[in-house]
Amino acid sequence: MNVDDSLLMSYVDGELPPEQRAEVEAAIAHSDDLSARVAALRASVLPYRAAYERQPVPPVPESLKRRIDELVSVSTPSQRSRRDGRRAPMQWLAAAFVAGAICSGVLTGYLGALTPFHSKVSPWVQSVADYQVLYGRETVAGIKEDPATTEQVLADIRQRDGMPVRVPDLRQAGLKFKRVQRLDYHDRPLIQMVYLPERGGPVALCVIEDANADEPIHAQQVGDMKTVTWRANRMAYVLLAKDASVDLQQMAERIAAGKTANLYSKAADDDAVSS
Repeated sequence: MNVDDSLLMSYVDGELPPEQRAEVEAAIAHSDDLSARVAALRASVLPYRAAYERQPVPPVPESLKRRIDELVSVSTPSQRSRRDGRRAPMQWLAAAFVAGAICSGVLTGYLGALTPFHSKVSPWVQSVADYQVLYGRETVAGIKEDPATTEQVLADIRQRDGMPVRVPDLRQAGLKFKRVQRLDYHDRPLIQMVYLPERGGPVALCVIEDANADEPIHAQQVGDMKTVTWRANRMAYVLLAKDASVDLQQMAERIAAGKTANLYSKAADDDAVSS
């Protein structure tokens, strides 16, 4: 069975039926990786409800209540907050949001346009960040780019996976392309392109197929990694690096807007002809 993070969260929250729970426990017993993920999820289960019940909070704006109603109505059960093992009443959830926002100072200007709430990290982005954080400069500094190998990898991705992946030319931003790899995320192809700046650690651009609606550029810190994500044309992207030697947001904006040239232009031309 496919045991993903949503299923593990349901297991940790005690929401699985006995038969499915037994299957998950059997999978955990035979997998050190699943066991470690369950331990991490259990460690993240904190008594948020009790903490917020002890805190005085301001009245919840009606517009915020309506916005949370909208968000909850379109989310799946696995996407909703269940940290204390019970469904959170809407009033408490909204109050918790306001209290947290005031503590962090992000509620300034709330009466203006209300922007989407992006605190959650997509599981695939989290996996990429966990993998990329292991990379140091020495990891890729000695790699000599092989154009023939890169052309073959790109051709395989186009033919086998149907993904029109293009390698942005980021030399003007001081980044040298090192390699492209086809990774695997829950039986889905995940493409990683690695670049090396003149100083500092490597920068990676990762792409995965995603049929959800397009989403604008969003910068977010994920652990030790700085990330910038966006979604366009049924593809999701994340540009990430451990240090701040480059302006990731500006670079992502140029890539997303098609303002960067493509390395291996023959592959890009082939994609244009086939489409």
